[in-house]
Formats: sequence, structure tokens, C-alpha cells
Amino acid sequence: MTSFEPYLQIRRMIVKRDSRTVYDASFRPGLNIICGENSSGKSTLMDFLFYGLGGELADWRESALLCSEVVLEVTLNGHTAVLSREVSKESGRPMRIGTGTLAQLSSGEAEWGLYSYRRAQNKESFSQVIFRLLGMPEATGDANSNITMHQILRLLYADQLSPVDRIFRFERFDTELTRQTAGDLLCGGYDNLMYRRQLRQREANKELEAATAEYRNAIAIFSGQKHAINMDWLKAERGRISDEIAKTHAEASALEKKIFNAEVSDGLSIEAQNRAYAAVVEAQSELLDLQGERDSLKLEIADSAEFILALETKLDQLRDSAITAKSLKSISFIYCPSCFAPVEEASTDHACSLCKTPFDKERAQSRILAVINETGIQLKQSRSLQQFRNEQVMDLDAKVSRAKARWNAVSERYRLINRTPSTELRSRARELYSRAGYLERQLEDLSQKQIVLERIEALSKRRAMLTSEISDLSELIDAGERAQKEQLLKAYSLISKNAAKLLRQDLLRQDIFAKADRVDFNFGADRLAVNGESFFSASSMVYLRNSFFAGFLDASIQDPSFRHPRFLMLDTIEDKGIEPERSHHFQNLLAKMSDSNPVEHQLIYATSMISPQLAKSDYVVDRFYTHDSRTLALT
Repeated sequence: MTSFEPYLQIRRMIVKRDSRTVYDASFRPGLNIICGENSSGKSTLMDFLFYGLGGELADWRESALLCSEVVLEVTLNGHTAVLSREVSKESGRPMRIGTGTLAQLSSGEAEWGLYSYRRAQNKESFSQVIFRLLGMPEATGDANSNITMHQILRLLYADQLSPVDRIFRFERFDTELTRQTAGDLLCGGYDNLMYRRQLRQREANKELEAATAEYRNAIAIFSGQKHAINMDWLKAERGRISDEIAKTHAEASALEKKIFNAEVSDGLSIEAQNRAYAAVVEAQSELLDLQGERDSLKLEIADSAEFILALETKLDQLRDSAITAKSLKSISFIYCPSCFAPVEEASTDHACSLCKTPFDKERAQSRILAVINETGIQLKQSRSLQQFRNEQVMDLDAKVSRAKARWNAVSERYRLINRTPSTELRSRARELYSRAGYLERQLEDLSQKQIVLERIEALSKRRAMLTSEISDLSELIDAGERAQKEQLLKAYSLISKNAAKLLRQDLLRQDIFAKADRVDFNFGADRLAVNGESFFSASSMVYLRNSFFAGFLDASIQDPSFRHPRFLMLDTIEDKGIEPERSHHFQNLLAKMSDSNPVEHQLIYATSMISPQLAKSDYVVDRFYTHDSRTLALT
């Protein structure tokens, strides 16, 4: 079958009560029907599917709370994974994710990872992992919080307890922005490149705010000065002080000559000379260490930039690897690529022609899925480390400037001490060198001002660079948003068309359905309408809601640009008193829609009055459940 990504399929569900399995059933691609008598536990199974995929349940059924764990073996873009969650009244339970089959995880060939419900510092949520494995971007909803699997599943699971006039599965604390973002995401309104640009724009804005704040603080150091502090003034002031120091030194040299000519000598101060020399060595060592550390870090940044680019390319290639593997299937060798001897044919078509090892498609797919997840985590960590390294380089630049200024100062002091007159009894000599020391401190102060000015200049350049980058990103994002609007208009139109088609095929129970030109919907407002009208009988509202969800699924199967995972669960087939004939007719329409589509998808619905045409088909999951033989074998 053709595959549009993302696509999600459930292969198997296991429900446990402590160590005992109380439910174990397999699911197929395409249509799946959970059927049984009323109150036999069908909705409990649907809730377990929702919860196992990452949804949150506030109201658990009594029988469900007797269970301890739900385990789902799923297919994510063609790769097998296992999702496991503890059944609990507590909200926000974590999820174990294994990139492999249940058999591989049980035998230790694949490993589990534990992920929290909410993201935390340096810890990923299970929604982030599942989104990565599905190749879906992390769209931001309300209050800078990202859309989660729970929010996506609210558009993929029509349950019995939600109001029939609403689109989304009911949630007490909900926002219009979150609903609109989730809906637009599934309609293809976001893409990974757009997400990266938006993410970088947010980061660049934060960096610009930090650089601006530091820039203002640096400028504030020179507030209250009588004259402008800039590099020109600094150069002129340094020249003036240097000239005065030179004059002082010249006068001191002349005095020293007189002292020596008069044969007056007290001996040089060896102790002061040693101290000055030690200070020079220490300052020079510090400067060289800082310069070496900075240069090493800059090389590391350059290497990391290449590594990040390689990771991004690798991640894109890994997501395409499944399609390549399906297309190539296997490579046959006539001659050995090492010694060029003829290669004997394998005894079976399901083995490597070279080493004769049997093929294991499941194992290969699970390995690809594990590598995608590991590469995504590595990429995220590498980007975070790169940002930290850039901040370290800026800090080291400032430290190098300070160390260089200190080295210049102590070097000059050492030179002066070596020229100190041989007597400390000459008051004029003390005055001169005291004056020279004062002037040297003024030079040190100018060096500190220079460091601040250099930092201001660097921050000014960084602000300009970030402003330019943000401007460029804004233009690209604006262009992307225009493309998104076009995509959403196209997606909305296709959903509306498909849903209206299902309404027109309804039995003649609602006059406007037979004349349906369009189905109007608004994700943010959480409302549905037909040709502008939104008030119908309860049973017709259920039919409209089901038609919308089915039309949404059908649109995602028809158009590869959707980010809908080509997955749907319906537990409202006969809700609100829909008569059996009308329910049977709709079920047959769903079967026809599913069977006629060659694209990978999965539709699961629950019913107590299955269509006679479907009752004995392969669509039925497990068996027909009754009061005497319920879904969960709790006793």
C-alpha cells in the first residue's frame, strides 16, 4: 500500500491486571470493528486505546481501574514500537516506549525508555518522542506550551461523553488557541522547516533581549561623564597619559644618573623586583591559558556546527530509509565484493544472498526507529551545547581582554622597578615613581574602560546581526505562513467536501443533509454547521460529527500534505438514539471508504449493532462481546 507520513496504526493491545493478562487482541490496517452488547466493555477498550497512545483520562470506568497496565504495539511511519502506561487515577502518568516489537523487548533485543507526561529541563516528554518518530513538528499552543499527544488525540477519538455539538473530545480546561493550533497542525499547517525557523526566531529574540540588556548595563557605566566615552577619546587620553609617563621616566632617569655619578648607592630592592617578575609570569600564564581555552572552544564550535548539520541530514535520511527499504527489498550479489568469487544462491528468498542470514524485517524497522529517536535526542542536546559554547566564547573574550590589560600593566611595572634608583632615600625619586605608578593605574583604568567599550562594540554588532537574522527569519516565516494559509484553505475545503458527501448519502432523516453543499467547522470555536445551519436533532448531530471525523480522515488519505496520522477512533456510531438502519448504513459507508483507499490508514469504531454485511468479516476485532463474556477477563 501507499504510505503518507505521518501514519499511526495499532497492531496489538494488551491489558494487564498485575501479572495477569485480562485482554489481548490484534488489530489490522484499515477498518477495525469492536462489537458487542451494550455495557459489555467496548468503551473501556476505546478508552484504553486513547490512554495508551498518550491521552489523559479524568473519569475512569470502574472495571478499568481494576487493571494495572495497558500495552500497545504500534506502527509509527512503518516502524514498530511499544507504548506502555500504568493505569492510575493520578493525572500525568509517564509512558515507557520501546523501539521494537513486544517479542524483541521481552527477549532483551530492544530496550525500553521511560518518558514523563510533561517536558522538564533536560528531560523529554513522551509526546516529543512520539512526534519525532512520526516526523511531526512540535507546534506551540497556548502560553508557550507545546501541543501534546493528548491534544492531538482529542481530534482522533470521538467518545460518548463529549457534547455532540462539539468537535473536540471534551476537556474542562481548554483554550481556543490550543484547539485551533491542534486542528491546523493535523491539516498540514505546520512543517519541520517552518518549526525550526519559528524556534530559531524565538531563540534569537531571547538572545537579542539579553544582548540589549547587557548593552544598556554597559552603557550605564559611563553615565554621568562630562564628555563622551568612545574609542577616539580613549586613544587620545591614553596618548596623553603615556606622554606624561615618558616625561616622568625621563626625569627619573636623569635623577638616577646624578645619584650614580655621586656614587650614592643603597642597592636595588631585590624583593620588589622578584615580586614584580612573579606577577608578570602569573599574568602571562593566565593570558596564555585563556587564549588557548578560547581558541580550543572556537575549534570545537566549528566542529560541532558540522556535526549538527550532519545530524540534521542523517535524521532526514533516516525518515526516508523505510521507503527505500520497501523499494529495494533486498540486494543480490553475484560475486563477492571482497574476493570476487561467485556467490552461491541462498536456499530461501528470505535470506541475505551474501552471508545467508535470514531477513528480519521487524528487527530492521525497530533499529531504524531507535536510531531516529537517538539521533533526535542527540541533535537537541548538540544544539543546546552549541549555544552554551557560544556564550562561553563571549565570556572568554572578556576574560582575555582583562588578562591582557593586567599583563601589560604588570610588565610595565616590572620594567619600572628594574630602573628604580639604587637608593630609597631620594624623596624626588619616590615622588617621580609614585607619580608614574599613579599614571600606570590611570592606564589600567583606561584598559578597563577599553574592555567595556569593546564589549559594547561586540554587543552592538551582535544586536545588529541578531536583528538582521530575525528580520530574515520574519520574511521567511511570513512566506511560510502564506503557504500555510493556502494549505489550510485547501485542507478545509477537502474536509468539508468529504463530510458533505457523507451527509448527502445519509438516509432521508434530515432535509438539509440531503442538500449539503459544505460542512462548516471552526477548530478554535469548536463548532460544526451544515450550509451555515447548526441546529439539528441529537441523532443528526451525532451523524454530522461522525461524518466530519470520517471526512477528515478521508481527506488525509487523499492528500499527503496533511499531518493527520491517518488514524481515527469512533465510539459514537449509534449514540443519541440513532436507529439501527441508519447506523448500519453509515457503517457500510465507512467500510466502503476504507476499502477503496490504497493509502495506509486505520479506523477503529465500536458498535452494539454491527451492520449485518460486516458482522462476519475480518474487520471484527477479537470476537463479539456479551454480558456473560465481557471484554476484560477480570475473573
